[in-house]
Amino acid sequence: MPVPVRMPHDAGDGLTTARLVLRRYTLDDLPSLVAINADPEVMRYLGGVMTREQSRAFLDARMLNYYDVHPGFGIWLTTLRETGETVGMHCLNHIHGEPLIQVGYRIERAHWGRGYATEMSLALMLYGFTRKRLELITAITDLDHVVSQRVLTNVGLHRVGDRLFPHPNLVKSGRLAYFECHRAAWLGHFAAGLDPEGIPA
Repeated sequence: MPVPVRMPHDAGDGLTTARLVLRRYTLDDLPSLVAINADPEVMRYLGGVMTREQSRAFLDARMLNYYDVHPGFGIWLTTLRETGETVGMHCLNHIHGEPLIQVGYRIERAHWGRGYATEMSLALMLYGFTRKRLELITAITDLDHVVSQRVLTNVGLHRVGDRLFPHPNLVKSGRLAYFECHRAAWLGHFAAGLDPEGIPA
């Protein structure tokens, strides 16, 4: 697999791939967050569009406050390395109400079809298993979202059935496709021969 150009100990400090860079969200990013969460096509399989108030609450709870409580994990803004243009978001964080750590993404419609979801998700899998020493990474997506399921499979996750999650933010979606991968299996397949200590910091 392509090794990230830069992989700090906290992804929010600028996890970088060939084309993309992550950074932490700030209050100044609220307009772009409101815009992506208001796009019905983007949000089709993500619980439906959000109001500005809902996006602000999301920013506070799942981003700004989360960074402090869970250093090195969270939802980060994804930008183009060359221009700084926002393309969406990627995450390595807890599934709502669960101890499970998930990888995920949300890409602006203008940037669909360019492989950005896969590119940064692969980097986050490597980051999670090496920098954060996770033993298991999971993911969830809508049962009908075949494109997302393909991305998750391509980054090394395996579907292990469907699950119903009781958290209020997830239970309304019903049963979700559930994916997971263990550290040893993923590193053996995607990073065989790679020295984790030699990954650029």
